[in-house]
This record gives sequence, C-alpha cells and structure tokens, in this order.
Amino acid sequence: MNRSIYTKLAISNLKNNRKTYIPYVLTAILTVMMYYMMANLAANSPMNQEALQIILSLSVHVIEIFALIFLFYTNSFLIKRRKKELALYNIFGMEKRHIGRMLVWEKVVTAVISIGGGLLTGILFDRLMFLILLKTLHLEQVKYHLSSRPVLMTLALFTVIFLLILITDIARIQRSRPAELLQGASAGER
Repeated sequence: MNRSIYTKLAISNLKNNRKTYIPYVLTAILTVMMYYMMANLAANSPMNQEALQIILSLSVHVIEIFALIFLFYTNSFLIKRRKKELALYNIFGMEKRHIGRMLVWEKVVTAVISIGGGLLTGILFDRLMFLILLKTLHLEQVKYHLSSRPVLMTLALFTVIFLLILITDIARIQRSRPAELLQGASAGER
C-alpha cells in the first residue's frame, strides 16, 4: 500500500471519530501547556529563594508523571472506543501491519497538533502565570524572558510519551484477534 493511502485513511478516521478525538487532543494540549509553563517557571525562576526553586523543580517532575498516566489513560479510552472499527478493518482484509501504519499516521497527526497547540498556548499564557507568581509572592517587577530549554524539554517529553502510546497501541492490535477487538468495545474498564 502507498504511504499516502495511510495518511488519507488516518485523516479520514480522525475526522470521522472527531467526537472522541477532540476531547483527547484538547486534554493533550492542556497537559502540554501546563508542563511547559511549569518547566519555564522552574528554568527561568528569577527568585533567589532556594526553597521556591526546589518546589518548582519538583512540580515539573510531578507533572511529568501526571502527563504520562493521564495521556495513557485517555488513549486507552479512545482505543477502546475504536476497537470495533479496527476489527472491521482487519476482517475486511486489512493486515495488522497496515492497521499499525494507519495508527502511526494518526498518532503523528494528533501528536503534532497536541504538542504544537500546547506549546503555543503555553507560550501565550506563560507571561500571565509569571506575573501571578510575582504578585502572589509580593516580589518586585522582575524581567521576564523566554528560554529555549523548556521548549526542548517539552518537545522531548511529549514526543517520548506519544511514541510509548503508539508502541503500546500497535502491540495491543498485533496481539489481539478480530473477535477480541469486536467484543473489546463492550468490555468494562479495569
């Protein structure tokens, strides 16, 4: 099969399943935004207070763990909703490796939208978050500056998370049989 067929199929699947993909992408955008803002505050903290620096650094690590768990959970909900559709693709003659390639393109599109949208909204609201922190701590007006390090950290973290999600989804599809996939949508949450 041609690569453009997988891309077209992935985009049409995203459009057809927009009721489930829009909340998934919005939660991913908010997660990326939240992580970027905390990473930028921790990396560019102008305060000389060591305790505040430690708290901001720890909050970045907490958000990393939260992002991993949260995005895996929302993805499992999404895949559960699509199991019947994926089983029908397999029954109608699409091999599992072709379904895997289609999933790769779906994840690439959702990852680019999520990471890009999260970084843009994070950069837009980061200045506001910085000013709120200064006001809360009753500090003098401190010069604000953007840094490339939090952007690179955000790109790296969420690229790895989306890659892990993709690997998990492909492994799930490769292990399952079409009959299991057809019944998978009606199975309960663990």
